[in-house]
Amino acid sequence: MNFNRITIFTGNYGSGKTELAINYSLLLARQNSPVLLVDLDLINPYFRSREKAEILAEKGVEVIYPKNLVYADLPVIPPAVNKLIGNQQYSGVIDVGGDQAGATALGSISDKLRAGDYEMNLVINTLREQTANLSGIIAVKERIEQRSKLSFDHIICNVNLGSATTIADIAEGYQLIKEGARALELPIKFIALREDLLPLANELAVEEQLLPIKLFMKPPWVR
Repeated sequence: MNFNRITIFTGNYGSGKTELAINYSLLLARQNSPVLLVDLDLINPYFRSREKAEILAEKGVEVIYPKNLVYADLPVIPPAVNKLIGNQQYSGVIDVGGDQAGATALGSISDKLRAGDYEMNLVINTLREQTANLSGIIAVKERIEQRSKLSFDHIICNVNLGSATTIADIAEGYQLIKEGARALELPIKFIALREDLLPLANELAVEEQLLPIKLFMKPPWVR
């Protein structure tokens, strides 16, 4: 898999972008360190990468977030984000919500991102209402681009229902995401699937790279 120095994951609520951001950061850490994970998921009170900061630190990933506001749902951009953007010795990931606050926050730092130094990925989960059809996928893409003032480089197929995901779910959602990729003229960077489903991957009949995902985030009602 090709890596840019900075990789941005964004998508609508429920897309699973935070799981991807965590897993991708760990993949980077196994190949190149130091690695930073910037948590710009500003409004969503659940499933934020900052919740796993201690675990990630043990594996060589530093999570950047407003530490004095760890549980706040405020549009606060940590000044330490410049530690990733402005310092070539670091590689890392930016986890940003696709809602208005998240995309706008990304837009506020868009002028600091240099062409060729980063890539932005649209995370799509077709098992969420907003992206359950082609028109929804297009609408999410256009809304985030407008507010972030950045253009997407790839789509990521992340069809999932958490621990309840089946290989059939992924296979069905992949067909819609492939249609969306053609319509938007964006390549699919990879297909994410839960790591225990990897032995069934041949059933997907896909050409794109697969990224096995370990589930770190759990809803508060099952923790």
